Amino acid sequence: MATPNFQQKNPQPLYCNNIHYSMALKTYYQHTRHQEILAKRTEEEFDTYVVRVLSEKFGDKLDDQPLRVLGVGSSEGNQETLQLKKLKTKFSRISATVIEPSTEQICKYQEMVHQNSSDITGIEYKWHNQIFQEFERSAEAGQKYHFITIIHAVYYVGKVEETIKTFYELLEPGGMIFMVIQADSGSTLLAKTFPRLAMEEQTPTTTAEPQKIKTNCLITSTDVKSVLSKYQMDYTQSSYTVSADLTNFFSKDEMTPVTKLLLDFITMTVKFQESVPEKIFNEVMDYIKRKTRVKKGDQGNDKYYFDTEYDILVISK
Repeated sequence: MATPNFQQKNPQPLYCNNIHYSMALKTYYQHTRHQEILAKRTEEEFDTYVVRVLSEKFGDKLDDQPLRVLGVGSSEGNQETLQLKKLKTKFSRISATVIEPSTEQICKYQEMVHQNSSDITGIEYKWHNQIFQEFERSAEAGQKYHFITIIHAVYYVGKVEETIKTFYELLEPGGMIFMVIQADSGSTLLAKTFPRLAMEEQTPTTTAEPQKIKTNCLITSTDVKSVLSKYQMDYTQSSYTVSADLTNFFSKDEMTPVTKLLLDFITMTVKFQESVPEKIFNEVMDYIKRKTRVKKGDQGNDKYYFDTEYDILVISK
């Protein structure tokens, strides 16, 4: 299939518009229960593996030093807070360094910490409202960490091989990286079929000097695992799947604002329907429909579900 021609219009990648991205992401989470599913899987991973291993490695070796945790692309902190609470069951002191370029999201994270301060006694937060590349140049960049969490953030921090090597070097011996990333499915396959929707240079607004970065939705767990295997880095893998009900995408009625936001997130494009030529819109919609899972609804009508698989990679040093 030839690469679609987008020259007739100028679609804007979703990552370049923080406000629209936040609305589309919220809509996607509401319609897939993604956060709830990930939270459950995170708790399972932490209960059965992460906390136990970190406790065995560092539980009696830190003396009066805190467990050092680095969060990359921490967003509003929902998943990260769950992890920190689990770690608190074994470590009385934790130093949590938070890197989040979105001012809106890091403020929400800080507000949540403020409102639940009694639940996180013993955790010292260090806030960095900047991209990871800027953090690397800071005075704190030479610090080593016992645990690094990267949830849906590896798409923004640079080339895969360099990125994985950098994070691995930031680990203390015995430390662990908890990474959540898309597998080769769902919206990733859509992005590979229509690559103009997947990558764009952007200049994030931060407190430091702006820096051009590449956003690449084509990065998947396959790419990460290839690097891990190349450098013989130990890791475990588990997976989970989220499903979006896209039945209304293919009805004869006009799309609602909510349906449009869901489409924007799946295509990673701001106002996708309005910003691409009709021919391209129809091609993308046909592709999405072919990739859906059809199931009979309660009324006997066809329901269309778009599945996306995600991998949880726990990397050990």
